[in-house]
Amino acid sequence: MNAFLDSLGLFFQDMFTYAIVAVFLENTIFSRALGVSTALFSVRKKYNVFLFGMVMTGIIALSALITYFLYPLVNRLSFSYYVIPAVYVAVISLVYVGALLITIRVARKRREEILSIIHVSAFNCAVLGALLLASNAADITLGGFLGFGIGTGLGFTLATFFVRLAYEQLSSRDVPASFRGFPITLIYIGIVSLALYGLIGHQLPF
Repeated sequence: MNAFLDSLGLFFQDMFTYAIVAVFLENTIFSRALGVSTALFSVRKKYNVFLFGMVMTGIIALSALITYFLYPLVNRLSFSYYVIPAVYVAVISLVYVGALLITIRVARKRREEILSIIHVSAFNCAVLGALLLASNAADITLGGFLGFGIGTGLGFTLATFFVRLAYEQLSSRDVPASFRGFPITLIYIGIVSLALYGLIGHQLPF
């Protein structure tokens, strides 16, 4: 019994640790520039940011869970470096189809909105990026994979929320016409990325 509780505690510890890492240190938008176009698309389309984030987090977490069991098998291959991305895309495609079928069968309210969010979020480069980063960062533990997946979704949601907060102001007439909208939003994301980079703290290379 004690061994089971220790294993369970270690699982949640790994999941929490890597979730925090994914939210802040490895934020797909602010640290890796993955999924910026999807975040801007969701903001312009005025999707519910938190619904979008929930759907994306679910897709990443489930994909990460499946990937955890497949990765050791694929990694044994001598040419695994070339196969792994294709396997991850296949996993995401499987989860995508499953999410569509479940939504069609179960969801009644906001079904069309959820379906459109699934289409946009499932093949967002942040989803594939999360699985590839988890393979290197999570030491191949179930808690690490799952935590990194959940954290990536939460971090993406947080970043998209920050973009949503500033988007209307960045598109206002106070901004020069040549910078209004997309250009100034990218500059804003860059500034926030630098702020987080400095807040987290990094050693100078000299």
